[in-house]
Order: sequence, then structure tokens, then C-alpha cells
Amino acid sequence: MNRSVAVFLCMLWLGLTPPAASSAPKILTGGGAGEVMRTVPLSPAILSQTGRKVSLSGFYYGGSVPMIIDDISRTDYNMELPEGSFIPLEGPRPAGLKSGDRITVAGMLKQPDKTSPLKNSRAVLKISGPEGLRITTPRVLPPAKIKPRKPEILRRLEKFRPGDLIPGRKFAVLIAGGGGPENNHIRYWNDLLTMYTVLLGRGFAAADIFVYYADGAPPGDVEGKIDGTMPVNGVANRTNIQRCFRNIGNVSGDNDFIYILTNDHGGGFLEVRTGTLEPGLHKGRITTTGEPDDSISEAQYGLDLNGDGDRTDVVRADESLILWSGRYYDNDFAADLNQISRYGTMLIHVEQCFSGGFLDDLRAPRRIIFSAASGQRLSRAHTTSSANPQPVQPYNEIFYWFVTALLGETPDGDYAVDRNGAPWTSNADFDGNGKISVFEAFMFARRMNLKDGIPWYEDDGQPGCITVNVDTRNVPEGREGWFGSRTFF
Repeated sequence: MNRSVAVFLCMLWLGLTPPAASSAPKILTGGGAGEVMRTVPLSPAILSQTGRKVSLSGFYYGGSVPMIIDDISRTDYNMELPEGSFIPLEGPRPAGLKSGDRITVAGMLKQPDKTSPLKNSRAVLKISGPEGLRITTPRVLPPAKIKPRKPEILRRLEKFRPGDLIPGRKFAVLIAGGGGPENNHIRYWNDLLTMYTVLLGRGFAAADIFVYYADGAPPGDVEGKIDGTMPVNGVANRTNIQRCFRNIGNVSGDNDFIYILTNDHGGGFLEVRTGTLEPGLHKGRITTTGEPDDSISEAQYGLDLNGDGDRTDVVRADESLILWSGRYYDNDFAADLNQISRYGTMLIHVEQCFSGGFLDDLRAPRRIIFSAASGQRLSRAHTTSSANPQPVQPYNEIFYWFVTALLGETPDGDYAVDRNGAPWTSNADFDGNGKISVFEAFMFARRMNLKDGIPWYEDDGQPGCITVNVDTRNVPEGREGWFGSRTFF
């Protein structure tokens, strides 16, 4: 008699139920041998499984720390990743793994060590072994039509000594907090490093450029990192930035040029559904004071934003810049920056989500301020072109095009098209005077912008700002854009 048939008849005689042909596997609890581990999609519920063996499916991301994430498009926004949408990975990873690959990964889900850089994470996944991470669907990028290169103009700028080009003292403060290891996308370092190189070529002394980046240390060998080095002055926290502004204020003069760049995540009120994010308060705060432009009708969005039990109030929100730990609200940032009272021109460039909300707080005479997004929209990474595809986006969108306008070519040597898909030129000299003004560079970035963040611009010290494309030629004196069209960076 066939053995399987005999076993089946025996079970019937004993009154036992035969097993299904394919019984449902279980998540391993680490309790016994022979258990089958079922692969499940990454979700917030997984965070309750610490101390157990799990097998997860999702996408690989290596542009900050190695992690598995539920939706790779989340990394495009300058918003901190929602808790439960990602889990950092520890252990061996296969060669050729790149961001955007769909993966399964098996191992022990544990709480991070107290001495680990990831100590503030809810959990990390210790990969079980060399076979613990498997690429199920590789991210397929179209073949590159060009070889990425450093633009010739950046190579030339690196050869200049500080002060070779433009005499006079110039100060710069470059800030990128990152919000912690998992959220610290490598594009924030790339933006700061690129601008640092440009500043040296524009006559800034290295000793007068102050860099506050993440935990105070340059990033390691992270996917998407560009070549080059830059000294870091300290951790991106409010204490260090306050001290820097105060020190500059103590020595700056009436003819000095000051450049401020803030770059990474932001917080505020989101007015339209974007990706998986619903309208509402995201890392901002409700306040009873503030600027009229910050007003939000609870009834319009059906939200109880101030937590008083109704949805009928008109409230106001403060926007924030996310530091390495904690938030730097717009009015606090403005109060600290106002310690610098003597300067000829101050250029403030804010890249984070909701960055337009900083304009009202920072507005003052002889200040040019522009943002990558409005006060109620998200800013995003720059998407590389089909001619130069990359798994990790190496720059932010408005920053990328602003620098392109200054350099006359893209910072990564890429070729691109405009928003209509037509061939483009990097010449931002709209008035034909042979020089690129700050206003021209911003408006070039505004026109090339392919994202939905709605960049804003302000330079007349009066309420209101430019929110649409405008003619940069022959701006009337005293109107928005006039001061910036006469300022050359």
C-alpha cells in the first residue's frame, strides 16, 4: 500500500484531522525549532514584536542609515519618516543592493543598544545571516546616457584661495539637522558641501563659513554621497546656532554680506493631501499669536487643531526647522538671527518643508529671503533626469536649480529639460547684463522647479511675497525683487 495513503487511513482511524496541503506559516517567536517564518509587509504593528524573529517585506533605503521602508517615495519629502514606516537594519547585506530594491529581510527585531547611534529608534532588525536579506525585485533604472561628473566650474572654484575673487568680509552659516540618523538623507550633506565650495569660490574665507550638520560629524560611506570634504563646526542644535549668530553679530559691519542656509526637514500645517500625508499639523505648533498668513480655519479642514473639543476656531501655526534633536520654531530662529544687527546684505535661503512660513518672521530691511516651499506645502528632493538616473536623490530641488543658475551648469553635470520637456539652457541672465543676480537665480530655480512646493521670495521688507513666476527685468525700485536684482552672490 502507498505509504501516504496508509498514513491518511491511520489518521482517520484515530479520529485526527489531516493537515491542509499548505498550512499558514507563523512569525517565529524564537520559541522552538521547525517553526515556519511568514514574511509580512512592514507596518507600525511590527514594532510590538521586539524580541522576536520576523521576516519583513518592503524597500531598501541606504541614503541615511541602512533600513527597510514601506514606501520608498517617502524619502523624497523633507519630512521626518512616520514611526513604523521604517526599521533600521544591522548585519550583512548582499553586494549590489541599492535604494529602491524591493526586499525581504529576516532576523531578530530588537531594541537598539543604549550606546548605539540608533538608540532613539523604536527597534532595529538584526539580519540573521548572509541569506537573511534577499532582493525580490531589483529597482531597474534606465541606462545612463551620460557619465556623472563634477562640473568644470566647481573644479575651478576649488582651486581658489579664500578672498581671491571678492574682497571684504563675508559670513555664512550652513545648517542641516537631519532629525536623527534614519531621517538624515545624504542630500542634506551634498547641498551643504556644494554650497561650501561655491562660497569659497565667491570670496568667503573658510574661517567665516560655519557649518552645523547633524551630530557634528561628516557622514560615512553612504549611498549617494558626492566627493569632497568640508569642516563641521558642531552639532546642529539651537545652542550652537545661537552662539554662532551672536558671535557674528559681535564682529560684523555695516557693509558685510551674510548668507544663511537651512536645509533638511520642516514642520508646519499641511493644507493639501500629499502622498500618504493628510492635511493637518505635522511637527509644527498651534499658537495664539503669530502672523496673519499663519491663520488656519478648523472648519475648512474639519480638524480640531487646538484640542478644545470643537472645529470652529481660526488658529495660527508656527513652522519649524528640525534639528538633530528637537525643533527650531520660526519665531525663535528669527529672535536668534536678529542678534546680527549690522550687515550690508543678508541672504536667507530656507529649503525645508513649510519653509515659506519663515518669511514673515525673518522679514527686515536689506534682507533677501527665499524658500523652497510655501508655508503650507512640502519641499522635495530633486529628481535626477533619465540621462543620469540615480537610486538616491543627491540634492534638494530648489537648491539644485539655484546653484545651477549661479554656476551656469548643474552641480552634478546632468542634462535636463524644463517643466514642458523642452530642451533648456542654464543661462539665468534674463536681463543680459552678463551677471546673475540673486533674484535671477531664484526665479530661474522657480521656473525650473518640477515639484509642488510653491517657492516664495521676499526682499522689500514689507508684508507679502512673490509666489509666482514674474519678469525679472526692469523691476520697479522699491518693489519686490528690486533689491535682489541688484545683489550679486
